[in-house]
Amino acid sequence: MRIALKPFNRIIMSLLIILGVVGVSHAEIDMATAVGLWLFDEGKGNTAGDASDAGNDGELIKSPAWVKGKFGMALEFNGKDNCVQTGQKLLDNLEEFTILTWVQTGKVTLNRVGLVGQNDSPEFGFIQPLVVNLWTPVGAISKPWAFKHDDGKWHHIAAVASAKFMQIYIDGEVQEGPGAGPFGTSNFNVNIGGCGVWDGTGNWFTGAMDEVAIFHSILDEDDVLTAMDGFTVFLAAEARGKLPITWGKVKARY
Repeated sequence: MRIALKPFNRIIMSLLIILGVVGVSHAEIDMATAVGLWLFDEGKGNTAGDASDAGNDGELIKSPAWVKGKFGMALEFNGKDNCVQTGQKLLDNLEEFTILTWVQTGKVTLNRVGLVGQNDSPEFGFIQPLVVNLWTPVGAISKPWAFKHDDGKWHHIAAVASAKFMQIYIDGEVQEGPGAGPFGTSNFNVNIGGCGVWDGTGNWFTGAMDEVAIFHSILDEDDVLTAMDGFTVFLAAEARGKLPITWGKVKARY
């Protein structure tokens, strides 16, 4: 059973997990398949550290602003000229993958606004101001954006792709279409928030992003809902040997 935690309760639960007071049951999300996990919690500097074991740190281009995030800190993009560049082809020639991020949109008014992608391979973002789209060379899927932009609210977005299906999640609600794969190759690298997502350059996002992740595996619906609770709790527990390989789903026993 998934437990929705209020901010104060989330802090208490984090401490209890770390101390081993509450029980943890293993999920099927294998952190070994994570090739990028950018929490954006540094709060300063020009590097977005990769919290996965892959070590794919991102470089901040033209100084996106450090702001308060959904969890900890986040990065705010100006919609004009800044982004995070990974310098890596993290979405190249894949049989399956998952992309996740929290977004707090600003004034999104243009088409082809990028969130996360590798031009000419998987590309993910706002194909239109009110349509979220995952495009690949072998298939695509869209889901309407039912929210007002620039309202200060955070929303969780995910894209999942495999031979069996392609999916887009917005705040845990899924839209599914036919699968495909492999999902294409290109000469471009993965960018976040602009610098070329749908195209070789540009595609600037206006707003904040937090907890961006790329997995070379399928996250199912329950996994995506678990990810919405935030990575920090699970990484802290994993580092202390509470979660040997996979994330844990928190089940309080009290």
